Amino acid sequence: MQVLKQKKTLVFVFLFIVIIVFMIIRISDTKSSNIENYLSTGSNLDEEAKYMMPALKNLPIYKDIDYKYTKNRYFIFVSHSVVLSVQYDDETYKSEKGKLEETYEFLNKKNIGFKQKEEPVPPYYEFSINTYTFRIVKDEEHNTLGYPKSFGMIGTSDEKNRIAYLYFYDFDLDVGNDNMEQFVKQHFDYEF
Repeated sequence: MQVLKQKKTLVFVFLFIVIIVFMIIRISDTKSSNIENYLSTGSNLDEEAKYMMPALKNLPIYKDIDYKYTKNRYFIFVSHSVVLSVQYDDETYKSEKGKLEETYEFLNKKNIGFKQKEEPVPPYYEFSINTYTFRIVKDEEHNTLGYPKSFGMIGTSDEKNRIAYLYFYDFDLDVGNDNMEQFVKQHFDYEF
């Protein structure tokens, strides 16, 4: 009788561990680098990101452009991310980088939060990955969800003459990551 009870307990513990592992690991992901699909993924990301991400037709002449859409599925939770990285010649890069301050409002020490003080705030308003310096865009007018559910970032690389526009959307995410570099690497699947 005691042996049967121990076996049942072991089976229960094993099943519990398997369920937890499935909840933690990424079950599937969808990726696309076809620029024809830019902001037309059929997800809520498209609507949220269109106010922050540049329209392709409005970009000046560029040397290179990379696009990456990633949909990660963690058990029943789904996140969407998009990267548009544009490389320019020296003169155009400096001009476009200068326009960022006019076009976007970025988080800084003075305005670190989004709409409500009770909402979570990003741990950093600026961070670096390799040669890129990223800044988080503050968009209270169009972004109804706020960090960490829906937010944009812009990275610039003076060394590569590139500007990278990133947008993240996950309606179910309630707690952000304390390490923004790790967050970008985990969710955006792009080599910066």
